[in-house]
Amino acid sequence: MKPLSKFVTAIALSVSFIWPALAQDKVTIYSAAPQDLLDRVLPAFEKASNIKVNLVKGGSGDLINRLKAEAGRNTADVLFSVSADVVVANDKLFSKFTPDNAKNLAPTFKINRAAIPFTAVATAFGVNTKQLTADQYPKTWTDLSKPLYKGKISAARPDKSGSSYIQLAVILQIYGEEKGWELYSKILDNIVLSNSSGAVSKFVNDGEATVGLSNEDTLLKYKVGGGPMELMYPADGTSAIADVMALTASPANAKAGQAFIDFMLSKEAQEILDGAGRRPVRSDVVTKSALTPLSKIKVIDYNDDWAGANRTRILAKWNELLLSKK
Repeated sequence: MKPLSKFVTAIALSVSFIWPALAQDKVTIYSAAPQDLLDRVLPAFEKASNIKVNLVKGGSGDLINRLKAEAGRNTADVLFSVSADVVVANDKLFSKFTPDNAKNLAPTFKINRAAIPFTAVATAFGVNTKQLTADQYPKTWTDLSKPLYKGKISAARPDKSGSSYIQLAVILQIYGEEKGWELYSKILDNIVLSNSSGAVSKFVNDGEATVGLSNEDTLLKYKVGGGPMELMYPADGTSAIADVMALTASPANAKAGQAFIDFMLSKEAQEILDGAGRRPVRSDVVTKSALTPLSKIKVIDYNDDWAGANRTRILAKWNELLLSKK
C-alpha cells in the first residue's frame, strides 16, 4: 500500500471510532419541546454525529399514548423534553441508561430511573403589559382566582401538556390536596384551555390572553424579542425542575438514541440550550441567560415521584372537575 493510501486509511479509521457504526444512521425522536429549541439542538447533533434525526412532535400526553400503542414495535428511540413524572409514571415504556456525560451533571440534578435531565426550567406567569398595569399583575397562584382574570388566563390542558400538569401538581403540593383542589377549581373558572403549552406564550404576546401559565423560556423569548411580555414567578412558590429525556424500551436504533442523549449533556449542547433561554444542568457551563436567578425565586421542593405515582388519579380528578363546569 502506498504511504498516502495508508495515511487516508488511518484517518478514515480514526474518524469511524468517533461515532462507531453510526455513520448515516437515523434516530427517531418523539418530542414535546418548543420548535425553536429543536431548531437549535437537532442540527447541531446531526452535524456532530452524522446521524439523521426523524422528529415526531406532540404534547407529552399524546406522545405517551402513541408509545403505548406502539409498544414492542421498535418505532421511537428517544422521548425528549418531558417532565420526569411522565417517564416515572410510564416506567415500562423506557430503558435505564447512564450516558458518559452524566458525570458532568451539577449535584442538584439526578437521573431518576430512566429519566435523564438535560435542562432545568421554571414555571412562570406571562403577563401582557398592554392589558394590565403593574399593580394588576398576578403575584401568587391565589391571585389567579380573582374575578379580574375571568376568561383572560391561557393555560394548556394537564392531560395534554407535561408543563401544565406540573402547574397543577405545584398547587397541590404547596397547599395540600384539599385546599389545592379548591384553589385550582377557582383558577380553572378563569382559564381558557389550549392543547399546547407552547401556544400559551404566543396568545399572551398577541393579546389573545392577558395572563399565560407556561415555562419561563417560552415566555422569555417574546420579552427578549420586544413583545409586551413580563415574567412573574409566583411568590407562594413555583417549580424549577429538570426537563428530561429517556431511551425507549424497544428502540429501533439504541446506539443512535444513546448518542443523542449523551450529546444533549455535552458542553456544546448545554451552551446551545443556555442561548435558547433554558437553564443548563452541567456544573461547568456558566449561564449567560436573561432569566431571573433561582436564588431570587421561591422554588418549592417539587416531588417528582409523588407527581408520577399519582398522575393517573390526579388527571382523572381534573377531568371530573372540568366536566362539572360544563
